[in-house]
Amino acid sequence: MTHVAQRAGVSLTTASHCFSHRRPVAAATRERVWRAAAELGYTHVGARSAVGVLVRPPEAIPGFVFGTASFAQMAGAVAISCLGRGYTTVTATDLDDLLGRAPRLDGVVVLYPRHSDPDVQSLVRHDMPAVSFDPDPANNEFRWWVGVNYVSSIRTLLTHLRLGGARRIAAIVGQTDNMYRRAILATYTTAVRSWGQTPVIRVADNDLGEAAGAEAAWNLLRSDDAPDAVITSSSVFAKGSLTAALELRLRVPDEFMVATVTDGPVAEFAEVPITGLRLNVNESALRLVDLLQTRIRGGGPPASNPVVGLELIKRAATLRSANS
Repeated sequence: MTHVAQRAGVSLTTASHCFSHRRPVAAATRERVWRAAAELGYTHVGARSAVGVLVRPPEAIPGFVFGTASFAQMAGAVAISCLGRGYTTVTATDLDDLLGRAPRLDGVVVLYPRHSDPDVQSLVRHDMPAVSFDPDPANNEFRWWVGVNYVSSIRTLLTHLRLGGARRIAAIVGQTDNMYRRAILATYTTAVRSWGQTPVIRVADNDLGEAAGAEAAWNLLRSDDAPDAVITSSSVFAKGSLTAALELRLRVPDEFMVATVTDGPVAEFAEVPITGLRLNVNESALRLVDLLQTRIRGGGPPASNPVVGLELIKRAATLRSANS
């Protein structure tokens, strides 16, 4: 406690009151003390155990406004799983916002870290118990993560399109550089090249949502060598692609098929329901919190990282007669 008080620039008595609540303390002072405690790894035995949830990627917040449910479902499942283990939860978009929000921070869950994620690096430097959903593609030394079998799942989705008659498949992806996006691009590129097709990739603006997907698809479909199918990294981009195809009076799925790697209500309830890959968020959250508890209790990293699969949900936007 003395070290915490010194780091926060307050008296030992004031620091103590921030945890005991026996005397009122200004909110800014309390945050400064709690931040100092988190940075030093100080655990107050009288405070309730808490876990911080860092919501990634950057498009998670605007995506929610556009109707994307995947990030909200994942964050919610992790929070409920933590509550079930006796932890309170604090949610933020970056580590700086998280520190100082709780009197005691036992661990942190990072959802979908970016390439060279600065918060993962900071958590490692401070030796704070942390786990991530998906690894940081640039950090092979951070072994505390639960992953997704993207390669097999995305290959299954592409094969579904191929068996349905697609001969020129395009990909529309967002801008965030993380394991998810890299897996889509690598698997897509390898698959279509093995079928003798040149990859056709467009990057859509995360902040524009459906409009960005529609613009990318519109430009593709108006080109001389237009695709007859598309996979997208977001159900919002998929809905935009569907809108563009219907505005161009293409018959979906007979002339153009639409699929997304991220399933959700946007895809399910589209004008023509869109095929997607569904993540079991409950299983993923339970595995994450299991791993976090192992780390909090001083256990070693997993010999092999837990991996969850994605379920192919076939819907009308890809179900040609040959692929039903």
